[in-house]
Order: sequence, then C-alpha cells, then structure tokens
Amino acid sequence: MKQNLVDVRYNSQSATIPLPHNRYIDKVLRSNSYEELMWRFKDADSPSKEISESYAAFSNLKKLCIINNFNWLHIGDGGYTRTAAIFAFFSKTINFSIDPALNMEKFVAWKEKYNIERIQPLMCKFEEVSTLTDVVPREPYSITCVHAHVKLEEVDKYYPNWVYLYSNICCYPSKQTFSEEYMKEHSIVKIVEKLDLGISSPERRIVIYKKLK
Repeated sequence: MKQNLVDVRYNSQSATIPLPHNRYIDKVLRSNSYEELMWRFKDADSPSKEISESYAAFSNLKKLCIINNFNWLHIGDGGYTRTAAIFAFFSKTINFSIDPALNMEKFVAWKEKYNIERIQPLMCKFEEVSTLTDVVPREPYSITCVHAHVKLEEVDKYYPNWVYLYSNICCYPSKQTFSEEYMKEHSIVKIVEKLDLGISSPERRIVIYKKLK
C-alpha cells in the first residue's frame, strides 16, 4: 500500500516521517454503496472524521482475520449505526449496533428506503441486550468499540467469548484498554497498538486484542 511519507533533514540528519492520509475516506466515497452510507454520516459534526473512524476498524481487522467468519458487536455505535453500516456494506456479516442513543426512527426510514440487511439495531446499553431483547449474538463473535465510552473489562464480563476486540481510544484510555494484569488473568493478548494516520482525528490510537481459547 502506498504511504504518504515526507523526508526531513536537519543538521545533516534525515528522517522519513509518515503523514496522515485519506485512504479510508476515499474508499467509502468511491464505493457503490456511498449513496446508502451517506445518509448515516451526513448529519455528523464531521462526516469525514466519522467515516475514517468506522472504516479504520474494518480495515485494521480485515488484516488480521476473515471478517465474514464472525458476527460483529459494535458497542457504543452512536445514534446512526455507523460502524455497523460500514461492516454490513463492505462484508457479508451480521452486525449488532448497540447504543442507548440509537435513533430508531431514522434507522427504520433508512432501512426501508434502501432495503438494508444484516444490521440489528439494539437501542440499549450493552449490559441490557440479553434481558431487553430476544436477539442474542451467536458465536463466533467479535467486538468493535469505536470511541465507545465503556469499560472494556465490563464488556468482557458480559461477552466473554469474543475472538477479536477493537478499541479506538479517545477520552478514557484506562477504561478503553485492558491492563496487563487483566489480560494475563483472562487469556487476552494485545496484537496491535498504533496511531492510525488514516483516522481524521487527533484521537487515532487504536488497539486490537485477541482472546485465547
């Protein structure tokens, strides 16, 4: 993959520095599904930021696993099922968009207009899914937390049988990551930790974990 790089020289020293890029945003804008996806992102304060965050989750995970092998739980997916929508249109997965702020009226209108499939909206907290709905995600499943303001340890307690867990860290790093002690006790390994320069936000640190069976 072509990278945005710049060569910098200072006092006879040189370094190659990677630069932010728009590949995630371009991928969505060029897709045949952009008309449908546009209605999920257009009302955001920064649509480009939201697109880049959601597609970053998909892009980083597909380098590690076969996306279609899992059902996906998108916890803290906001009012517009944005990460679930990206996964649904760029793969053939079943996606559970879990957030108490989910706008069901707009979701239903969008679903009916475009015959949307493979997205199950759950307007509740992730702790309430099994008690408030008849829809329980089937194994194997994996989880995304794209700027979700949740504690990953609590997510793990409610959904202990996940395989991959993606976290885009923003406001609460200690909550949005696992401690070394917790990982050791619960057979979790960290397989990716980096700043993703395709995310159009200063909050571009991502971590991907895997649960060992």
